[in-house]
Amino acid sequence: MGNSVNWYFQSIDHQAGYSEVAGFYHEIGYGNEDVSGGIDSYWGESTLKISPIEQTELLAKLYYNEFGFSQENIDTVKDSLVLSSGTDRILSGKTGTGMVNGQNVNGWFVGYVEVSENVYFFAANIQNEDNASGSAASDIALSVLGSFGIWQ
Repeated sequence: MGNSVNWYFQSIDHQAGYSEVAGFYHEIGYGNEDVSGGIDSYWGESTLKISPIEQTELLAKLYYNEFGFSQENIDTVKDSLVLSSGTDRILSGKTGTGMVNGQNVNGWFVGYVEVSENVYFFAANIQNEDNASGSAASDIALSVLGSFGIWQ
């Protein structure tokens, strides 16, 4: 997860098959559910689209396992998303960068902060002709979370 090994996730999609992948995105209601861009590229600046609000809502459903997945699998995903922890809070998330013609045009940082009394879910998405990366989205999101005292 930390290295965004796209070829690994592409191989999983190939093993599952197009129909299974399409059915899964429909089952969980992921954005526009459109995987028609092809098994290798539907998610990379292609046909599959999701808004930051939809992304945040889906992450909360995953966190609370509203999809009914194996709790062991949910816990494994949660563990893989942990980025940093303090004495009373844990930051979990994932960045993503969409490229077109070698330019970073779409940056995401999606995640949550766990504190003793609450879980704060967030999604930051920035788009530009260049320099819109996941790390830039992360910087913005962490700044906003810091301004609200959620993460420092």
